[in-house]
Order: sequence, then C-alpha cells, then structure tokens
Amino acid sequence: MTILLILAMGLITYFFRAAPLLLIKESQVEKKSSGFLDHLPLAVLSALTVPSIFYVDKDSLWVGVAAGAVSVILVLTKKVPLFGVIAASVAVAVLVKIV
Repeated sequence: MTILLILAMGLITYFFRAAPLLLIKESQVEKKSSGFLDHLPLAVLSALTVPSIFYVDKDSLWVGVAAGAVSVILVLTKKVPLFGVIAASVAVAVLVKIV
C-alpha cells in the first residue's frame, strides 16, 4: 500500500511539472515571457543560495562570503562549467577557513 501511495504521489508531481510543457506550444510563448522563464531558474537558485551563504560557518562570516563571491564571479563569466564553480567555491571556503 505504501509503495502505491509513493508511486501515485510521484505521478501526480510529474504531471503537474510536465503539464505546462505539454499544454503550451513554444510558438505561443511571447518574448517577454520567454525572457522571464529563461531567468527563473537563476532567480530561484539565488533565492535559495544567497541566505545560506551567511550561515556557512558560525565562527567566521568570511567563509561563506568568499565562497559566494567566487561563485558569483565564475558564474558571471559564463565560461566555467558548474562543476568548476562548485570546486572553486569549496576550495576558497577551505582556504579561508584554514587562514
């Protein structure tokens, strides 16, 4: 019974995520809406990430600030892959913590 409930919840969740993609054709999306939708993942990621930057380490605020600054700079250059941004941010956080 539990497995059926989990599968049903998964299907319902998938339906609500996939329905807008199936119902709206690409030609119906206006340019303003398209620009908004292009920047939506970055906005959501920023809203989730920025507050946590200041709570990385209770003892030192600079660990999160330095790692966040490095990640923002690397993301804005748009030439570094996501794994590179993560690795550089972690490396900077470790270096600041050590120093």
